[in-house]
Amino acid sequence: MNAVSDMNEGPRPQFEDVAEVVRYQLSRRSLVGGGAAAALTGLLAACSGNGGSYSDKPANNKPAASKSVQIGKANIPTPRDQTVIIAQVDYTVFDSWNRLIPNGAPSSAGLESLAMEALFYLNLATGELKPWLATEYKYNDNHTELTFKFDPKAKWSDGQPFTSKDFKFTVELLRDRKDLLGGGGDLTDFVQTVETPDANTAVIKMNKPTPRLHYGFVAAIAAPPYEILPEHIWRGQDPTKFKSNPPIRTGPYVLDKPIRNLKMFVWKKNPDYWAKDKLDPAPQYAIFQSTSKQADQASLAFEKAEFDVGSIDAEHAKQLTNQGYPNLVTTQFHDPNPRVLWLNNDPARGVMAEPKMHWAINYLIDRQKIGDSVWQVKVPPAIYPWADYPSNDKWKNDQLAEKYKFEFSPDKAVQLLDEIAPKGSNGKRAYKGKEINLEIITPSDVNGGEYAIGNLLKAELIKAGVPATLRSLSGSVHDEKFQRGEYDIDSFWAGFSFDPEQLYMDWESSKAKPVGTNAVDKNKMRFRDPQLDQLSAKLAQMDPTSAEAKPLLDQALEIYFQKLPLIPVIQTGYPSFFNTTFWTGWPTDDDLYQVPLNWWPHFIFVLGRLKATGQKGPA
Repeated sequence: MNAVSDMNEGPRPQFEDVAEVVRYQLSRRSLVGGGAAAALTGLLAACSGNGGSYSDKPANNKPAASKSVQIGKANIPTPRDQTVIIAQVDYTVFDSWNRLIPNGAPSSAGLESLAMEALFYLNLATGELKPWLATEYKYNDNHTELTFKFDPKAKWSDGQPFTSKDFKFTVELLRDRKDLLGGGGDLTDFVQTVETPDANTAVIKMNKPTPRLHYGFVAAIAAPPYEILPEHIWRGQDPTKFKSNPPIRTGPYVLDKPIRNLKMFVWKKNPDYWAKDKLDPAPQYAIFQSTSKQADQASLAFEKAEFDVGSIDAEHAKQLTNQGYPNLVTTQFHDPNPRVLWLNNDPARGVMAEPKMHWAINYLIDRQKIGDSVWQVKVPPAIYPWADYPSNDKWKNDQLAEKYKFEFSPDKAVQLLDEIAPKGSNGKRAYKGKEINLEIITPSDVNGGEYAIGNLLKAELIKAGVPATLRSLSGSVHDEKFQRGEYDIDSFWAGFSFDPEQLYMDWESSKAKPVGTNAVDKNKMRFRDPQLDQLSAKLAQMDPTSAEAKPLLDQALEIYFQKLPLIPVIQTGYPSFFNTTFWTGWPTDDDLYQVPLNWWPHFIFVLGRLKATGQKGPA
């Protein structure tokens, strides 16, 4: 059967335009000086400023006139004109490449984006799902078996073939070892056995049905949850102590050497790379290096073309643009998580349990103002509780969005408040005899966008007669109050999901803990709706892209609009910065052919599009 077959047929491979991918695949990172990144807590990634244009227009990043750029001498051990240099975070680990344990591998040092490869890559910029180490996957009719076919040409960087035995070894290791990062979870819940009828086929037999187990093998948001490991290297090793140094993986680059005193990792092309006919990057070397924590110094290094990627923040990039710097490309891509207001739906929080209160809050959000002025770049309003990627379009229902129209209307908010919490003789609003006073929290500091969103809402609530406080809480303090339900409104970011059922299953009533009990990342809003529970139970057994699932998804979406258990505010944008002095072909807003983030596995396809300008480094 053709790999791109009718999505409504029986057992079939599934590839293109697959939007349902992995709920826990995000990577966030804190900025290092002027570095280009974002932070590791389970979400983030990207950028957007003009509303996120995912177009296929011709590229416009022609080689710039580098004679106007004063080129500095990069402190690297490789020829500058053969090397791509990526600015990154502050590295502390240099001799271990074990991602199964805390601090077992340096984050964003090139392993994920140069050496590791995924079975499939979902390009969120275009919606394309690209088969890679695997050529297809398919379920049986009742979703109790999942079969993967692997590319027979694939091999590890030491020349050994990549086979179904490696897949079986990895899946069973992670299934049986909940103490490992990535272990347990869906593999423990669903995987009964892994059979390998031949070197290029693996069949997972499940102890209960699910149509979503393949999500864990797709690189969608950063690396896939399950990295396939070489059995011939890892078997017999203690996975809690093994350093896996040097890293044996399947990608087009291999580790040449780490240079600890320079906080640098030098990677070189593997001349025997198995997929050279499909991917043959021009740079002979790729270097990941920590940048200066001083933003001015890091920016100067970018200006002098000592870095090709990153090393500059938005403020300094704007200064360079205003000065006419010719070799800067600024590329925007939306974060996978819209900024949202989490609402505590528990009856113990009084008026916050009322859907009309949720809609009153929604009418007090000036999304256009927030998107234009609060974030570091201009971003569009968010209506659905997911990012506005092309691959998410299938989940939308514009008729429902129009029926439950989001608009800034303080008058409508006041009308709803007058119904559910009228003012008493003292001029104060009360719900069931108790005066209202809402508590807004946020993990953002007072200079952050989430704090600004909370502050604008607080001002509008007060105008509408609802006293409110806003507090910025440190990470651990915020997480404890958030998980325990000790808040009314939280200005935060959304939990990632590309398949709406992954949202709805976390919102099920059975997962709503009493206020004061840790939610353990499930139903943190304490939302309860029996109809949604029933829909979620049905959707959990269905291929979300099937024709049968669509009406159920629309019914669940309407419940979301009616009740608004959480409220999307804006899409979120972070720019990436590239220098064209030595290399062109970077993703641009006019030609966003790939996710532009250098710490994602997808970055290898960016390197595959680069062309050398011919510029030589200084003597």
